[in-house]
Amino acid sequence: MGDRVSISFQQTAEWYVNRKKEEHLEQSPALFHHWGGTDFPKFAFQWFKKVKEKYGKNGGDPFTRMEPRNLMVQFIAHLRNHEELRYDTFNKDTKDYDIDDQLLSYSIYLGKDSNDGDNSDNGHYLIDVDKGKMYNDKGESIE
Repeated sequence: MGDRVSISFQQTAEWYVNRKKEEHLEQSPALFHHWGGTDFPKFAFQWFKKVKEKYGKNGGDPFTRMEPRNLMVQFIAHLRNHEELRYDTFNKDTKDYDIDDQLLSYSIYLGKDSNDGDNSDNGHYLIDVDKGKMYNDKGESIE
């Protein structure tokens, strides 16, 4: 039982091979959340839009270039600021969850791609860095 979902960031990257420019899609590892539901991708997308507005100036480092793998690291770090997204052990005495500041969540994990974990309830959501849009696994744009 759960409310499983996964997200990832994607960007078109340019490489030079034998002095010829080639484009390919670069995607972050997928972040799976066992209890994330459809609110988790929306939360991630809102975070991304704020970050891109503030830092996405095509700078000289992986973060300001909005590289997908770096964005995922920064997003995971940001999750620590949101206790409501964090789950820990169930306390039988208080009948509530105890938050441990040493842990992020037992229900969040990484996979190499959207098929490397369980997102069976809500599917996979892709945040397209270039277009500034989010898509579900049916290709529908989600605002």
